[in-house]
Amino acid sequence: MNTRRLALTFCLAALFSWLLASGPALAATPDDDTRPIKTGASITGIVEEDYTDGLLLTTDDGVTYLVLTPDAINLEQEEAFQKKFKNKRVTLTGSVYRDEDGSLSLYVDSLPTR
Repeated sequence: MNTRRLALTFCLAALFSWLLASGPALAATPDDDTRPIKTGASITGIVEEDYTDGLLLTTDDGVTYLVLTPDAINLEQEEAFQKKFKNKRVTLTGSVYRDEDGSLSLYVDSLPTR
């Protein structure tokens, strides 16, 4: 396993551990008892170059969304999407969630291939 992949794996493991330990006060996900603030939202933005915090999409007005995917999209597919589209404009459609700190998440059913 190369150093970058090992570091990414460690960071993701630490993030998930932190999220689990923090409980329901953190980012809303489709698994929480919260409802989305908007469904069927089409968000256009730039896929962030850095993947250490997960798949991020930043709009022209500076709003950043953490992109959440279903279990059917594995980590390798998500990484391939990020690598292919980093620093490029894409439109993703899904449900928008907001945590109590104001951070936004976009839950999508699929990632575009083009």
